[in-house]
Amino acid sequence: MNRLDEVYKELKSFEQIHPQGASAYDIAKKLKIDRSTASRYLNKLVKENKVMKSPGKPVRYKTHSSFVNTQQADLEIRVGKSLQPILKKAMAAFLYPSNPLPILITGETGTGKTFLAETLSKIVNQTSDDKKQIPFITFNCADYANNPELLMGQIFGIKEGAFTGAAEDKIGLVERANNGILFLDEIHRLPPSGQEMLFYLMDKGIYRRLGETTKERYSNVSLIAATTEDPNKALLPTLNRRFSVKLTLPPLRERSREEREELLEQFLKEEKKKMNTDLLISDSCREILLTYECPGNIGQLKSDIQIACARAYLRFLNNEEDRVILKKEDLSNELMDGVNEKIKKQEFNSKSNLYDSSPLPNIYEKLNEINKNQPLEITNVKLQRIIQEYIQILSQKYKPPQLSKKGWQKLIDKDLLDALKLAYHKLKKQLPASVSINQLYVLGLHLQNYRNHSKNNRYHESLPSIIHPNIKYRQSAQQLALFLEKNIGLNLPEEEIELMAFFLKSERPHSSLVEQSIAVILVTHGEYTASSMAHVTNTLLGNEVIHAIDMPLDVSTNETYERVKQEIQKNPNIKGVLLLVDIGSLVTMGDTIQHEIDIPIRTLSNVNLSMVLEAGRKSLVSSLSLDEIYEETKKAMFAFIKNDAQTATMHKKRLIATVCFTGEGAAQLLETWIKKYLSTLDQDVIVRTVRIDPTTKDTTVLKELKSYYDIVAIIGTVSVSIDDVPFIPAWELLQKEGISRLEKLLELTRNRIDFIDNQPIEQKEFATLILQGLGEIVTYINPKIMIEILDEFMPPIQAFFQWDNTRELGMWMHLGSLVDRIISAKLNNTMEQLKKSVPIDRNITITKEEEEIWSKLLSKLESTFKIKIPAIIKKELIKLSR
Repeated sequence: MNRLDEVYKELKSFEQIHPQGASAYDIAKKLKIDRSTASRYLNKLVKENKVMKSPGKPVRYKTHSSFVNTQQADLEIRVGKSLQPILKKAMAAFLYPSNPLPILITGETGTGKTFLAETLSKIVNQTSDDKKQIPFITFNCADYANNPELLMGQIFGIKEGAFTGAAEDKIGLVERANNGILFLDEIHRLPPSGQEMLFYLMDKGIYRRLGETTKERYSNVSLIAATTEDPNKALLPTLNRRFSVKLTLPPLRERSREEREELLEQFLKEEKKKMNTDLLISDSCREILLTYECPGNIGQLKSDIQIACARAYLRFLNNEEDRVILKKEDLSNELMDGVNEKIKKQEFNSKSNLYDSSPLPNIYEKLNEINKNQPLEITNVKLQRIIQEYIQILSQKYKPPQLSKKGWQKLIDKDLLDALKLAYHKLKKQLPASVSINQLYVLGLHLQNYRNHSKNNRYHESLPSIIHPNIKYRQSAQQLALFLEKNIGLNLPEEEIELMAFFLKSERPHSSLVEQSIAVILVTHGEYTASSMAHVTNTLLGNEVIHAIDMPLDVSTNETYERVKQEIQKNPNIKGVLLLVDIGSLVTMGDTIQHEIDIPIRTLSNVNLSMVLEAGRKSLVSSLSLDEIYEETKKAMFAFIKNDAQTATMHKKRLIATVCFTGEGAAQLLETWIKKYLSTLDQDVIVRTVRIDPTTKDTTVLKELKSYYDIVAIIGTVSVSIDDVPFIPAWELLQKEGISRLEKLLELTRNRIDFIDNQPIEQKEFATLILQGLGEIVTYINPKIMIEILDEFMPPIQAFFQWDNTRELGMWMHLGSLVDRIISAKLNNTMEQLKKSVPIDRNITITKEEEEIWSKLLSKLESTFKIKIPAIIKKELIKLSR
């Protein structure tokens, strides 16, 4: 072993006992050599990037692994050991080959976002081969939030004369942070124009000072941003997607007691170091600091500890005590006021009788207060509104996790609670699939209310009977009522059973159940991607038309295959299945399932929200076949990015129909209200009142209107169903959720154009289509770079396999999303799961010509994006090419 290796080995050994590192004198003493010789070898190890030295006197040396572990241990305390995956992801992003990936940190005020950014910059500096200090520039956008021009000027710089007061050129933070790190806190304070400038900088490395129009400047900046807001709402979608790595730091209330103890000890050590004396804390003070509500999170906890330490230290300085001891009385008045208020509430709740001091909402009094002399449809509107408000109050006030099992037992009689639990399991098939145990508990609150008032015998009049429009819920209520009568002898009158049906409606506020002849199943990769798109569509259409199956990366293709098959087999009455998928092995899943199940299946890949909405709408039209729904959905694939007026057919005016039994009363009131409510963007919408016969419920007039108008929605007191048109009950429109739903439907139908189906896609359109398409789904790659590569290397592949333009366009989309998934798998260490998701076809033989024709493109993708495409994925690509 040479002398250099001996010095390195001794340094590692020294660090095990002295984590702060070793000085040149320490190493010289251990190895019995001159201090200057030890210093020379240590600095050589620094040049070889094996050792780092920390500033100060004396200068101390530490190995790389030791430094990173020390920094990470400190970071773990601030963030919490349970959140080590966040740290690993942050480190992986910043140590990514070639350039660090942009990071967006979200979380409440005081959760440690700034601390995380600062620590990452320290680690990067210490692990860098460059001797020069990497700049770390930090800036809080909130400081200039009231002056957008000055805010953008601070970040990008200012050109002389850009605005009044700009007397000279000014360098911005982007320029100062060149070849370094820029941390922008409260990034949501940037105006849209500033966000666009930042996106351009991240995308191209190009920016302009405020006031410059022609001169382009360049800056190589590693960006970390932070926000306390929801980035999906506060940031432009383009900028939000450009952040490859998103980290969310949870608030203090969601952390374990152990993590809070570690934070407390860390902050006490810091204060003890400042005081340079012993620091003790009483048990009562410790317990309060570990349990009090701390809305300002870690920042507030540290501040409260510092205030308490200052008070305790003052007593020590005044010789009132011989040591610094933190006591309960040292805590701030604001902190103790909150603690005392919490104690009072707990005492009050423990002593209060729930039924005497906080009675359940009295539905009986409210329902009997309705003026029965009013027209029937107005009475029905009021009845339904009261019922929905009643259910909403019960659901929100007594919902988990606020109520534990013991909490429900205090509210509901034991026999009734036990019977509802048993009913949930015994009547699983008779109840609607969407009903949860929590809904039955909320129903139990009402039944308890009924019991209490029945005992008092205060209401001799029967309740007004209000009929739920969906017969399935009414039948389920009957089954549940029979079960309760049989098991606990609870005999409910007919009007109570009708009322129960409203409690069994899905917790999703707008959905009803429909019989579909064609099932639409949405399957996509990711934890919640399919569920999210299905929820939006089902909510807007007011029906459970889309069946979602999510496919997390750790779930195998075979498992997803079985789930899709089971979903199809749930409904034996369907005549066909439209399978909407994103990429990969899911594309061929439908063909495989069709061999096992004798039901026709059509598959559309590269799914987007426009396609899901169109598939949902068309599946409501019972007369359409599977092939017709497939073709209509296929049209929507690129409709959202086509804007050439020449390709559009004439489109109809929009109409909202208000309906009731008389054609007067409630419907006309609704018409007047809607006309006043319509925004300036929807002044083209016609509102028309329609009478529906109470006996036949004939919808001929509505169907005739549909041939002349694009009906946005039907709103009224009568439950009406016609193909392709959502129905909104009048009572729902008078609530916030109903208004939001109408707004979305209006937004969805603005300038809706039916595009000609069979127009060929030209090669010159590829760049625009792919840029828009990939921009919606990718996270890690720049779509423009991907397009440049495909435009250069794809033509010989297209010629070899003789694809038409539609097929080639599909492969462009597939490749873009595939590369994005490979980068994600590399970053998150999930490459094995990705490879397992690719189906293995042992019967396929790849020719040498096929491998060669693909090789140049795949090599270019690997070198550009610093990835290695697995052999199994290359094989699958060639298979898809045929």
